[in-house]
Amino acid sequence: MISLMGFFEEGVGPDTISDFTTRVIFLRLAAITRDFCERTNVTTQRLAENSKARLPIYDDGSGKIRPFLLVPKDIVRDLPIANDWSDVQAAAMLNGQIRSRVSRMLAGIAKPTVTQYKEALRSAALSSSEAFNHFLASVMANAKAYDADEDILGYFRLRQLILQDKTRFEEKSNVDLTKGPEAIRDVVLEAIGMFKKHVEVGDLWKELWTGDKPKLERASQIIFQLAADAFCKANNIDMSPEANMGGGPVDFKFSSGYEANVLVELKRDTGKVKHGYEVQLEHYKEANNSFFGIFVVLDYGKLGGKLEAIQNIRNKRVASGQRASDIIVIDATRKESASKRLL
Repeated sequence: MISLMGFFEEGVGPDTISDFTTRVIFLRLAAITRDFCERTNVTTQRLAENSKARLPIYDDGSGKIRPFLLVPKDIVRDLPIANDWSDVQAAAMLNGQIRSRVSRMLAGIAKPTVTQYKEALRSAALSSSEAFNHFLASVMANAKAYDADEDILGYFRLRQLILQDKTRFEEKSNVDLTKGPEAIRDVVLEAIGMFKKHVEVGDLWKELWTGDKPKLERASQIIFQLAADAFCKANNIDMSPEANMGGGPVDFKFSSGYEANVLVELKRDTGKVKHGYEVQLEHYKEANNSFFGIFVVLDYGKLGGKLEAIQNIRNKRVASGQRASDIIVIDATRKESASKRLL
């Protein structure tokens, strides 16, 4: 039931749901963590004088000592509603009562949006106990454990990358940051250029694929965050992922001081590229009082005419004297090995 909260309640996502779940099973996780630490001779300490939990600790970098929990792989789940709920939707629509109610609610709408479809399905699922039980069964049938080998969101691969040497991303910029927002934009462009180089020329493209399928957009955001974070630390730039200042969460906000900030939105070629550039990023810029925006498109081979469409939008804005967001395309297609490319 907890995993359904994101479907029935706006503003509830994976982070909130995992926090709730962790709090409920905290003592079980603490016992698992303690047992592992005892077997591997990792030092633990009691959280409080009357606490039953003994956990390992770490220095968070600011001088504060914090405990952490270990979570077994086999209890980690994807949230089908929060990510891709097309399978849930298809299963739920097999119920005649749900299908009929959804059809009535969407009657007259030529192309319903995801939000409209979700609202109709939510209303239909709550129309009776029978409909709700069918919907719940549909969710349970499509909720699967997170496959660590496939790693479609890149979580486990990110862990491996963090443990490796990150100095390859710590390039020093010669830009004078005292020159204001334009200088921040230049440094961010360098950070994106560095990521682009590692994807197109290096082997970082491998982290964006699982077998012959591109990973989800979230995976590319995570990998970019790792690379850009190392670059920004080397150049004293603050990076905030999923920053939300009233206009919704932009993918990344780069800043130096209060006023100088640059927003970066990252999209896959199969996503709503035109809407993302024309509307979404501009909305974020307005909400954040940002001078500059950078729109990054990951091209897995299906970009097609979308690039020309957003380039035309940018050209028209520049011609009319408007401040137009930059467009950067990264070739994320699968590459041959370096030895074959040299032949």
